[in-house]
Amino acid sequence: MLEAMIDMGRTLLRDSDLLSEKVKKLDSVTPKGEKRYVVKFNFCLEEKRLEMDIEEIGSQTAAKYVLLDREGGPNNPQWYITFEKCDSLISQSLPNFLKKLEEGILRKQISEILQTFFKDLGVDVDCKYRYVLDIQKCFGYSQSVEDILKVEKKINEKNACKNVVLSIAAEIVKLCIKKFEIRKEQAGLFTILIDGIALAQHPLYKKIIGQSLAERMVDGSVMGLVCSCCGSDEGCTSDLRDISIKYYTTNQCIFAHKLNHKNYDKNFVLCKTCYESLLAAEKFVKKELRSRIADFDTYIIPHVLHGRNINGPVLKKLVRAIDPVIDRSRNLEEIQQFKNTVANWLDKINKEDGYSYLLNFLFYRQLNQATKIQKMIKDVQPSVFALIDRSLSQARELFEPFFTEKTYLHLRRDLKMIYYMHPIKLQDGNPAQYQRILNVYESLFYRRFLQTDQIFRNIAEVLRIIWRQRAGYNVSFTDPQYFAIKVLEAMFYLVFLQKFGALERKGGDQMVDYSIVANDELRNYLDAMKYSETQTAVFLLGVLIGSIGREQSSRSEEGTYKPVLNKINFNGMDQTRMMKLSVDIFNKLRQEKILRFVENIHYAHMYWMSRNRDSWDLNKDEGLFYLLAGYSFQTLKKKKKKEEGESTDEDNERTDTVSI
Repeated sequence: MLEAMIDMGRTLLRDSDLLSEKVKKLDSVTPKGEKRYVVKFNFCLEEKRLEMDIEEIGSQTAAKYVLLDREGGPNNPQWYITFEKCDSLISQSLPNFLKKLEEGILRKQISEILQTFFKDLGVDVDCKYRYVLDIQKCFGYSQSVEDILKVEKKINEKNACKNVVLSIAAEIVKLCIKKFEIRKEQAGLFTILIDGIALAQHPLYKKIIGQSLAERMVDGSVMGLVCSCCGSDEGCTSDLRDISIKYYTTNQCIFAHKLNHKNYDKNFVLCKTCYESLLAAEKFVKKELRSRIADFDTYIIPHVLHGRNINGPVLKKLVRAIDPVIDRSRNLEEIQQFKNTVANWLDKINKEDGYSYLLNFLFYRQLNQATKIQKMIKDVQPSVFALIDRSLSQARELFEPFFTEKTYLHLRRDLKMIYYMHPIKLQDGNPAQYQRILNVYESLFYRRFLQTDQIFRNIAEVLRIIWRQRAGYNVSFTDPQYFAIKVLEAMFYLVFLQKFGALERKGGDQMVDYSIVANDELRNYLDAMKYSETQTAVFLLGVLIGSIGREQSSRSEEGTYKPVLNKINFNGMDQTRMMKLSVDIFNKLRQEKILRFVENIHYAHMYWMSRNRDSWDLNKDEGLFYLLAGYSFQTLKKKKKKEEGESTDEDNERTDTVSI
């Protein structure tokens, strides 16, 4: 992974420099599509006046005003001149920048700004909050800085100065909203001008940033070390403090050589060139290669093994080829357009463009200024995503004849589907138990077999959570009326795994004669699924439950009341429970007076049930799944078309819309 990152950084720095690569990416519109603006604080020294103006954010705005991440950790003093929030600009930025300047015009100008427009809260105050913009003098605010400080001290004396800065920053944002008639979210950037000239564009400002980056690397370098990547011994360091993606911990002695903090230089060392390359690659990955697989933030990092003229756009192209598999549109027409798209794109990249590469997946969680790695999946063949795409298409083609397009709109048919087939506890809206699902993604990417029992156990637990409406899980928000849809999604998931080759088909090559099932639609479905005799027996019992549910819901005002489902034990359906349920369902069919319409289905169910009484091969979770699969099929299947004057079984049963 690190080798891929450093190679990428070297590629980027061939046509650029570290400062340009460290510039952050800035969105020009809000999530609602509204334009975003740069708010410019213009200090007019001759008139001793502070003016505010705005400028529309464009594609080059971040580079123009040199928008960078914070320097160092969250407690480091900040001296940059452009931020996405204004609290640092109205407090610590100019005083800290002043310390870096030598005697000259710029130093005099900034000193004058601090004396004229800022309040000094005293030498005893933390340097981050000592100076604060005089909001009363600059904007005619009703309260002075001293008045605001008195109020904050009464509330929280320890953090009073910090809260003064935050309070004044909030008031300035309100002034911007009122003056420029924009929303808070539209104020996307704040910067400083002196007499109408942007300080961020001053040559001395960029020079000092470059010097600061170089000094931080020199300060950490140690003689006698050798780079772990390239073998160089020039300017090597193990102090990787500027790296924001935490590949390994450096603050616990248990991970250091011989349990000594001083021995981290024996763990991992980088020379100046490789360090700069890694920093450049990190920024590029964060700006351009971010993705999201289900609820997991992901960086997808290509490792180019062979290819010419590699640059940033080419690296993005290599990653975007697999987008349809990661997050596919639910529009059926677009799904058809995506068919075989991944395979075609990868084929063009490999054969026409001449690139050979692997993909690295870095699942992460952002914590303050650091990026905590949850899992790394390294050296994945891109061709596996063409196979995933093809397997999804094959599963769709298998299900398509039996279910309506309206039903398909509710189904997930991409890598998100896998996430929602696993019960995952949430904490503050984020997955807390994420290792199991990430291990499943790893197994799929490496084309390993999955454990059949674990797959069915996960599906059964997901269905229990939805049915019992248990809170705190990734599937807890599923509307109970879409329970049948969720079962269908689980059916689709299993077929996908079988087509992909990650799951063995139970029953192997067992040949089952479905001819005793008189219903053509049902017989064709069973033949397509290749269910074993035991699976078929349980599935048909679920179909009978679906028939009873239709009859019961037809008498309900809401059309969703199906008390027959209460007969199912959602803790699992083993053979004993299944036999008892079979008797109960037969009696219920007679009670509802619909036995004559489904008599053949009941006969086929009893035939395979009795035939496999002594060779039952389904555990309780598999039994529950195939029972609910039959129910879901009967609930969601296409309504049979009939010729004029011809009647069907559906004439005697209520045909549901998508419901429980």
